[in-house]
Formats: sequence, structure tokens, C-alpha cells
Amino acid sequence: LIPAPSSLDQTHLLRLPNWLGDLILSVPAVRLYQTWLNDRARLAVAGPASLAPLAPILLPGLDYISTPAWPFAMGPELKKRNVVAATAFPNSLRVALELLSLPYRAGFERNLRNALLTENRPRRTSPYDYVHVADQYLGLLEDLGLPKGEKKLPPPPPLPKPKEAPDTPYLAIFPGAAYGPAKRWDSSSFAVVIRDLVNEHSLEPVLMGGPGDTESCQAVAEAYGSEIHNLSGKTSTLDLAHWIAHARFVLCHDSGPMHLAAFLRRPGVAIFGSTEPAWTGPLGNTVTVARHKVSCSPCFLKVCPLDRRCMTRLTPEEV
Repeated sequence: LIPAPSSLDQTHLLRLPNWLGDLILSVPAVRLYQTWLNDRARLAVAGPASLAPLAPILLPGLDYISTPAWPFAMGPELKKRNVVAATAFPNSLRVALELLSLPYRAGFERNLRNALLTENRPRRTSPYDYVHVADQYLGLLEDLGLPKGEKKLPPPPPLPKPKEAPDTPYLAIFPGAAYGPAKRWDSSSFAVVIRDLVNEHSLEPVLMGGPGDTESCQAVAEAYGSEIHNLSGKTSTLDLAHWIAHARFVLCHDSGPMHLAAFLRRPGVAIFGSTEPAWTGPLGNTVTVARHKVSCSPCFLKVCPLDRRCMTRLTPEEV
């Protein structure tokens, strides 16, 4: 079990997931751990450098350690903070190597790395349905001795509106999905929904996404045919949080922006196809899932070997 905190000079560490969406799904577990420590020891978190700018928003007040490119380089950072116990949410071999210098190292069970952990537990499963990822993280901590927790997000902090944002209410559209093309809805269908929302609710449409989403955003812009703001590849992850925080509505896939919209309590619709909302769906009740269930879904494939029927059969009217 996780050793009980015994000194304010000691630090406990949670190794966060590497993807934005999964990191947000881990926030309830981080808060549970923080409550359990009850100021009897410090709590630090570790994750990829790319997500560090969001740490003050998602996990205010916690020391965020950006993981180095070489896993063994984590040792000096952990020693400097006097980390005595670490629990890892990712189940990779690399993450186990990052924590190898610590006396207590816990995480999910996985054959190739079990010998590198001092304690491991199987992921929560169910014979009847998927166990949500947020419940898996909470379940790991419960199996390691912490009390049972709820997959509930804390209230978001207020964020200033981007200077470039329109004065009129705007629609934030994220047509990309880093996971793969099996997750992406057709650009022409996006365009139909955007037109309807613009006409019925007078929303200013804004296309958004990271550098890898430029092609998807351009395809939607061309299908839309009218003038549209395209900020794909022009904003940082932190910028996206500020844009989402002030959007009247968010239209996206099962993606990091979907979870960010849920965290910031913005209304929206998230399009699911090859993945399963019971497993990775948004927390809270502000983001609604749009899905056309077909017999082969969820397949969790990045590229569809068939005809993308879970996406092509989802109509703009349904969304």
C-alpha cells in the first residue's frame, strides 16, 4: 500500500498520463490523493513538457515536473524534491524506468514492467460494460489504500478572453483528432452543422487545432465555402484553453479539446466513432456525445479497414 505521509519534508508523486484528455480524466484522482495527504506531505505531479503550461489551470498549486527525454534523467529531479513514493497512471515501461530510483513505485499491472515496480494492481474491469478511465485511475488509488473517490472535476478557474477573440458569441470547432483518421467526421458534414449554427444562433465560427490539425481544418474551411476564421496551428495548448473558456459552443471529436471543454464547463457536442464514450467520454454534463452505433464499433482502430460507417452514417441532423 502507499506509505502514509510522515513528514512535510517528504514529497509524494503522481506520474500523470501523456495525453491531454487522459490527464484531465486523472484530475479527480489527483485531487483525491491531495485530500488524503491532508498537508502531511507535499504532492508533486509529473508529465510531458507540452502540457506543463496547462498545469496551473488543471492542477493549481501543485509542483509540475516536466519529464525529460531520457527516463533515467528523472532521478535528480526526484531526489531534489525528496520524493519517497510515486504512483504512475501510464502503464508503459518507460514510466517505470523514470521512477526506478525511488523506494516505493506503484502502478497498473503489466507483465513487461512488473519487476520494476514495488507494487502493482490490475486495471478495474467489468464483465458488463466498460470501466471509465477516470474510474480506473481512482480505482488504482483505492486498491493502494486510499479512500474511494468520485470522478468529479473541480470548478475551473476564470480565464481571460483572448485578445483576438471576436466580440460576438463564437463557435469553437475542432475537426482534428490526433489519434487517427478513424476518429474524424467528414468535412462536408462539419460544414453543414456550422452553417446551421451560424444561421440559427448567429455564432461566429472559429476553426481550431494544433499543427497536426491544419489539414482537417482546411478541408472544413473549403467545404464551408464562406469566410471562416482558421486558427489551426497558430495557437498553443494554453491559448486553446482560453479560447474554449469563452466559446458559446464547442464542436469536436473524442479528443483533448473535448475534455478541456468539459473541464471548463462549456456546452458542446463531441463526435464518437471508433472509440467508446463509456470508456473515455467527457466528465460532467456540459458536453453531449453524438454517436451512430454500428456493429463494429467500438473497434479502437486508428485507420478503418472498412468504409468508416460509424462516421459516414452519423448525419449532420443527428449532431
